[in-house]
Amino acid sequence: MAAMENLNETSYILDRRTYSEDRGSSIDSNENAFDDMKQLINEEESGNKSSLPWASFNFINSIIGSGVIGIPYAFHEAGFFFGVFLLVFVAYITDYSLILMVKSGHISGKFSYQGIMEAAFGRPGYILLGVLQFFYPFIGELVLK
Repeated sequence: MAAMENLNETSYILDRRTYSEDRGSSIDSNENAFDDMKQLINEEESGNKSSLPWASFNFINSIIGSGVIGIPYAFHEAGFFFGVFLLVFVAYITDYSLILMVKSGHISGKFSYQGIMEAAFGRPGYILLGVLQFFYPFIGELVLK
């Protein structure tokens, strides 16, 4: 029982070697695969863990990065005053939709976008979301051409 007290997520993953062997892993040498896994999740080397401020920084950085490219072009195409109107309108719609998603997550007990879709529309909604998320980058590419 003393050995069970020292278990954590890392030890659980590394102790489950027989699971991948039973499932017929396509990797030639399972030992080499687990050595690689040990390197990836080694606790001594991963002292810099993610935190809420760093996650927020990355999220805001991605939003600002896409806005730096897209907003000037949108303003150029729409004109300054209509561009400002559209910017405020889209900000309001985005804020309102995020509030609805958070409330839906709390009501359904699901805290991921996919989980909320599955709770609202069942398995077909979940599959449709997966398909749409897959094709979304391709649709954006078609619009730009």
